[in-house]
Amino acid sequence: MNAAMKAIGIVLGSVVFLVIAAAVVVFILMKSGPAITSKMMPVTSSHQSVIALDNKMTAFNTAVQNATPGTPVSLNVTQEEITSKVNEELAGIKLPEGLSLGNVTINFQDGKALVSAPIKYSVLSGTAGMALTVQTVNGTPTISVQDVDFGALPIPQALKDQLTGMIPNGGKIDIGNLPVDITGIQIIDGQIVMNGVTK
Repeated sequence: MNAAMKAIGIVLGSVVFLVIAAAVVVFILMKSGPAITSKMMPVTSSHQSVIALDNKMTAFNTAVQNATPGTPVSLNVTQEEITSKVNEELAGIKLPEGLSLGNVTINFQDGKALVSAPIKYSVLSGTAGMALTVQTVNGTPTISVQDVDFGALPIPQALKDQLTGMIPNGGKIDIGNLPVDITGIQIIDGQIVMNGVTK
């Protein structure tokens, strides 16, 4: 399941990177911040949160491996932990020359993951925002893009669909050979809770 959390970081990181790449083209037209970011609270990234998440994943993996089939299991991840994990994964991505990316912020609220990232290209700067849902599809956690926001510039649905189509594995999060079916995902009050049943 450690691989699953890394996959979540990579998928979210890929989505953020795609939004950033598109934002570079339209930066000059931006006049105000994204509406998505106005709903968000600041989140601090820390290595301690990454360690806490890794420890949770190890404990969850052990519990699943040792449980008898049909045992209910759950995993709770905070927005601080996943924000920290995503920023750690993004630190290893080489950005195009002249483009810089600040810390990504992820909020879990009202059934969605809200994501924002300050970006700068040459002398231009702004913020990209997006709203994602995370739900189960045939027992597999899946991320999908609901909204992309670059500020005052309207984003055509075709671009949103294109960004969604470029997410690795269609947004499906590989849980590897872990013997568990994910039966439900809840996003509420700064956390995401995955429920499952061992098999």
